[in-house]
Amino acid sequence: MIYVTLGTMFLDFTRLVEKMDQIAAATGEEVMMQIGLSRKTPRHCRSFDFKPREAVLEIQRNARVIVAHGGIGAALDALEVRRPLVMVPRLKRFGEHMNDHQIEVAEAMERRGWGRMILNIDELDEACASPPSVPGTYEPAKAPLIAAVRAMVTRVAVRKAAGAKVRP
Repeated sequence: MIYVTLGTMFLDFTRLVEKMDQIAAATGEEVMMQIGLSRKTPRHCRSFDFKPREAVLEIQRNARVIVAHGGIGAALDALEVRRPLVMVPRLKRFGEHMNDHQIEVAEAMERRGWGRMILNIDELDEACASPPSVPGTYEPAKAPLIAAVRAMVTRVAVRKAAGAKVRP
């Protein structure tokens, strides 16, 4: 199954909807598409507008590949569920976004080996057929902070359990 996310942008992403619809029709592979506020709906893909994050993550865990707009949230979710990521940034010249910042996000992901960026929509068939590999390691930047806070809380709890006075 290919999971596709268009994000939450109020502008249509017709280019991606139509291309993924073509891929679904040509390959027969199931395609699940989150279309958000898009007015364009696919004919050969299952789709929904929005779901709770945990429900979306569950769908992503079952995907063979994730095709996402160039938003950072979509990219981080793909890393979290450890699935191959193909990023198709929304482009200003097609009226899909107000600027081209999603190209920068997709380029940064590609540089780190965390996915593949597609600017030419005609390359999407091949990218879905042969997606990039899942990165060997990924640790969110917040992980060291969370580990430090947990360690501190554990130290305080141990001292408190031993009867030591603990400052708030």
